[in-house]
Amino acid sequence: MIIFEVMIGVLVFSLCAGAIISALIFIPLTIYTIPYLLWVGSQNCIGKQKDKKDESPFRSARNATILYKAKLTGHEPIF
Repeated sequence: MIIFEVMIGVLVFSLCAGAIISALIFIPLTIYTIPYLLWVGSQNCIGKQKDKKDESPFRSARNATILYKAKLTGHEPIF
């Protein structure tokens, strides 16, 4: 009977830890990529960047970094 209580405790702990870790990763990642996603949407409206529809969140963060670096240096972004 004690083993079931331990298993339930480990399950609850792992679910809580997973929720906390995913919140710590994906909330800042979302905030970081929002300006990039808005830029891609505006580019899609004028007929550019049509290939940026299905990107993973980490690929979007990488492309956001490229965009921010290009904007700060005054160059055109190359993805």
